Amino acid sequence: MNLVKNLNRITSIIITVINLIWTEHWISLFHDYYFTKILWLYMYPNWVLILNISIGLIGIYIGFRLIKNNIHIFKALSIVITLLILGLLVSYYVPS
Repeated sequence: MNLVKNLNRITSIIITVINLIWTEHWISLFHDYYFTKILWLYMYPNWVLILNISIGLIGIYIGFRLIKNNIHIFKALSIVITLLILGLLVSYYVPS
């Protein structure tokens, strides 16, 4: 039982850190687009920025639920991986 608890804790920390980095990246892009005087060659639409920020926040929430053992590890990993792949696909194949 202790091994499963440690595995859940390590996995939840990894999920939370990855999603914190993901969210910070997209929030910093959103901030740089509207509050700096940088002339961008390509800008993501607002809906892509908001979608990816939301994906990161959902991933952080799932990581916290995994820490408290409210969700199974395989379910958490499948949701987070699916959301991150969706975010990558939307961000790289969106028309400008």
